[in-house]
Amino acid sequence: MLGRLLLKVSSAAHGLLTYDFCPWANRWVYWVKHPLSFLSLTTIAAIACAIWINPYSFIGVAGALLILAVGYVWPYLSMWGVSGEIEFEQTHCSEGESARIQLVVNNRWPWPVWGLKIVCSSSPQAGLATGEGLPVKKEVWASLASIPAGTHSTFTWEWFPSVRGEYPRVIPCLESSFPFGFQVASRKLQVRNRLIVWPKVWTLTSLLDAIEVFPTAEVFSDHRVGDQGDLLGTRAFRQGDSLRRVHWAQTARHGQMIVVERQASIQSRVEIDLPTDRSVHAGSVDDFNASLNWATRLAASLGLAYLAAGSTVTVRVGQQALTVENSTKGKAKLLDALARVQETTDGRHVGHRCDRRGFHLAIVTDKCVQGMHLPHEVSGRMIVIRTCHEGHCEDQHAHDDACLRGLWLDLNPHLGEQFQREWKRVCHAG
Repeated sequence: MLGRLLLKVSSAAHGLLTYDFCPWANRWVYWVKHPLSFLSLTTIAAIACAIWINPYSFIGVAGALLILAVGYVWPYLSMWGVSGEIEFEQTHCSEGESARIQLVVNNRWPWPVWGLKIVCSSSPQAGLATGEGLPVKKEVWASLASIPAGTHSTFTWEWFPSVRGEYPRVIPCLESSFPFGFQVASRKLQVRNRLIVWPKVWTLTSLLDAIEVFPTAEVFSDHRVGDQGDLLGTRAFRQGDSLRRVHWAQTARHGQMIVVERQASIQSRVEIDLPTDRSVHAGSVDDFNASLNWATRLAASLGLAYLAAGSTVTVRVGQQALTVENSTKGKAKLLDALARVQETTDGRHVGHRCDRRGFHLAIVTDKCVQGMHLPHEVSGRMIVIRTCHEGHCEDQHAHDDACLRGLWLDLNPHLGEQFQREWKRVCHAG
């Protein structure tokens, strides 16, 4: 009981002592919070006391000047004798997985160096923010208490990159503001290698049929279901099946829709269209929940799934196209390309270069499809990321039946699980 009373009293006292009674005056007095302002006022007061009261006050002047000199000069002096290099112990990992980093720091001074940290700007564009009066967002990778005198020190730690990309995006630096934090001195690190962080991939247990690249009668498979080749069997009708597959005699006999399954081509091609124009995406590429990052994750999931099924996959990113086949190098090449995807200003629309001989998928946003007339082969096989949060984005496209036939997903941290469920429903597996 007494403890609760003391806690309430301390909370009330803290609120009273920290309450801003004169917010209008903050612009005039907040500068006093800076250590340089405080020490400057102390120095002026000590000089005034030394002149008009007691000359011994010059000791206070000397002390304040010494603190200023040490606080502003020592960080630079320390960093002059320090150098380092950083290395990733692996070249690839996926979003959310750990990557081991090794740092070697060389201290040439005959005294220890304290208070070091490794920092890196969030993106190459972050350095441009200072010219616009905006703060530079930096990420602290590690902090070092001290480096012994005249030694080569090695440090290792686990780092968990949350967003795809090629790291480090900006050369990391060693920083020090020891001992008082008045000034920050930095020195760039040497980077031995780079780490490519692949987009996170969701496993797909079923796929839509991909048509053949070059129709022939000799490249059909008995283990894959498609629209060509010999008859494999029959099954119940699933939503989205073509009426050309309906077996009308069996349908009449069983009283429900029955479709036939035929062989699929061994040589098939899947084309995935991924617009990268900045105007059709939401969020910064450094944000895990940005629509472009989610689009690359969906493209990676679909691409790897179709590669595993034996298809040739072509991914169109902006104005560039990458074609890969099912192999270890092909998968790595696809993931490397998707990891490096950046926003552009090309303004290219979906489906302009659609190859009609293959199976086409488009991963777009609601901003991209609004008011667009999409080709028939694109409209029915489109994954739309809904970027707004009012809950009625789909109504904007109610006039366009092609857009409504697409697979609509909400932009949120659980979009991957939602994609798995909706894709399974579309493919009618279970």
